[in-house]
Amino acid sequence: MNDKTYVNYIPDLDSNCNAAKEFIEYYNTLRTTLEKPDCTLEEGRRLFEKWGDLAAEPREVDYIEFDADGILCMWVLPKKRTDDRVLMCCHGGGYTYGSIYSHRKAYAHMAKQIGCRGLLINYRNTPENKWPAPLEDVVKVYEWLLKNGYKPQHIAITGDSCGGALSVSTALTILEKKLPMLAAVMPICPWFDLMGTTPKYETNDKDALNPKKSIQAYGNVLKNAGTDIKDPHLAPMYLKSMAGFPPIYIQVGGDENMEDEAIIFADTAYKTGANIRVDVVGHMQHGFHQLAGNCKDADEAILRFAHWVKPLLGL
Repeated sequence: MNDKTYVNYIPDLDSNCNAAKEFIEYYNTLRTTLEKPDCTLEEGRRLFEKWGDLAAEPREVDYIEFDADGILCMWVLPKKRTDDRVLMCCHGGGYTYGSIYSHRKAYAHMAKQIGCRGLLINYRNTPENKWPAPLEDVVKVYEWLLKNGYKPQHIAITGDSCGGALSVSTALTILEKKLPMLAAVMPICPWFDLMGTTPKYETNDKDALNPKKSIQAYGNVLKNAGTDIKDPHLAPMYLKSMAGFPPIYIQVGGDENMEDEAIIFADTAYKTGANIRVDVVGHMQHGFHQLAGNCKDADEAILRFAHWVKPLLGL
């Protein structure tokens, strides 16, 4: 029995749908390709750009690329929206892969359900740029929003995988810089433990993308560049306190390996007074929100995010 009131186990709805099955096939292809000794960075990035292909077009949404203080971003603009509310979106990809284009559709579904602007951030990737370049870029975009008249209580942040960690480390950096705090943090399947040290990596054989050796390969890119892989800005599982954080709502797939680290993080958040909620969703894989519009589990998860965050944004 689950005795943690902040952790919810959501029943499976649609893990046998065609899109979910195709997602596993895509992950198997992606993982085996990346594991080849002769796989180039360009080849990996090309495959990662297909990450969002299984999401349906959300429709009635416009996309505008723009420059936010030197950083390429994309406005996601649902036809029905409140223009002074913003959902900042940090794409996943191990800080090396993925882009605003690979994640455009999933985050457009989220912004549409919330009824606000989405802002996708094309932060600098590794290994060309050393950590903390991705974090610096996301925080810089937040400061750009404040300079351009957006109120902090009208801004939420989300992100998947490494982007989920970025959403947390952005809030941490806001605290450290004594900036006004944003309204909410919504990590999706967050990568909080760079080396896969939690028990589920040893026992779970259902994660199609992130077995332990794959996670360690991503982590070693950062470790070999001289980065402290237990820095809580990079690996929020090692945070000791979330005092001063805004409300946090995490969603993670029930079949993926990142469940344990999300719950360890949530335990610390709860013990240190943060408003925390975690949903472990059915038999979903890592980043299952990329199935938005074609899988009930993804659509219902996005609806839960929207219902949770709208009051925090004053919607």
